Amino acid sequence: MNTATVQRIRSVLWIYFLMLIFEGALRKWFLPSLSSVIAIIRDPIALYALFLGWPLVWRQPWINWLKPLFCIVIVGFILALIVGHGDLIVAFYGARIYLLHFPLIFLYASVFDRSDVLRFGVVTLILSVPQALLIVAQSNSPDTHILNIGPGGEGIASFQGSLGRSRPPGTFSFITGIVSFYSLSTASLFSLLYGSKPGLYAKILAACAGFAIVVAIPVSISRSLLAAVIMILVSTLIALVLARIPVSRLLFGLVALALVTYIATTLPIFQVTSEAFVARWTDAGSAMGSDRSSDGDIGVARDQVTGRVIPGFTDPVAHAWDAPLLGYGIGMGSNMASQRLPGGLQPLGEGSWEITIGELGPLLGLSLLFWRVSLGIWITRVSLSAALRHNILPMIFVGATFMPLLTAQVTQPTALGFVAVVAGLNLAAVNQPRITSQSQ
Repeated sequence: MNTATVQRIRSVLWIYFLMLIFEGALRKWFLPSLSSVIAIIRDPIALYALFLGWPLVWRQPWINWLKPLFCIVIVGFILALIVGHGDLIVAFYGARIYLLHFPLIFLYASVFDRSDVLRFGVVTLILSVPQALLIVAQSNSPDTHILNIGPGGEGIASFQGSLGRSRPPGTFSFITGIVSFYSLSTASLFSLLYGSKPGLYAKILAACAGFAIVVAIPVSISRSLLAAVIMILVSTLIALVLARIPVSRLLFGLVALALVTYIATTLPIFQVTSEAFVARWTDAGSAMGSDRSSDGDIGVARDQVTGRVIPGFTDPVAHAWDAPLLGYGIGMGSNMASQRLPGGLQPLGEGSWEITIGELGPLLGLSLLFWRVSLGIWITRVSLSAALRHNILPMIFVGATFMPLLTAQVTQPTALGFVAVVAGLNLAAVNQPRITSQSQ
């Protein structure tokens, strides 16, 4: 493949990334009348990128990951039309998740390398600062304010948090976008600090972005974001240990993070939203039978894991055979189904695993879930190997990649986009030489 074509693919994938971040803003504020169209605007972008890059992906060894995925989805598509819901558009809408967007993981890895991943990270960190200012403004505005308007210019995009405060969505359509964005921002921050040799301007950017991330955690009132940041911290520590990076660099980073956190805590918005965040944490513990005053934060966290996280995996598997053997049909768990099918959305459950099994049935559904888990484990193994070779970027990104690959609700367009981009960058970070200079 010639260099010009590879460069075009790279440009298209950059557009995909930027549209992922700003499509919600277009749907809410700038082009609300085109909200439904913009919601799927990344579909033709993904199709064009795959059209250009498929020969390159086909030559890579990871085509063996896509072959079983395509087989599962194509069979599921046929079954949806024959024994499932029978709606062609809904079936296409459900299948496109795996036929258009998941392959981008491997296309990103085919045309980008670790230097490109750092560039993506710098752009993300630059955007994290105005994004933090926006969610602060949204948090301090009424739900009916224009900043909190929903897609299409109707309703509200924020979700109820605690103590009367809502969870701000930023430039995204819903709060899940903020969680994914600041997870990527955190991985980008540690990649810049530990995976490169930052100059003065990069250090200033890191300080500003670190401040934005620290502020975003309580303002978002999101337990998922806090969990993601902790996972990225752990994966960064593992990467530094495996690469035998001097402990002094880690200590310096932790001290800097502590200083940024201390400064952030002096802001009134941090103090107010922290109270709402703690209240939501306490309420979540009470719902699980925990008492924060007696069990402490660790006890609440433990009960959240045992009462919420683990059942999210075990319950769908245990009740898999309650679903029809051949499923309700791929796409049945999407908003498209709620708009087109009689009686609205089939109650498949709220979790990603429940919806997958409900759509495809226990046989195909569990096969697809096994594929997602296996891909997450494989990316982690590749990243661990890279860290042993002193390339720590992939392992840092594992903290932002692994759980979304397993559990992200990919019927939601923003969550799907971040799974494709972050997992793709995770794999691309393994590449040392610039592969786009190769010609066929």
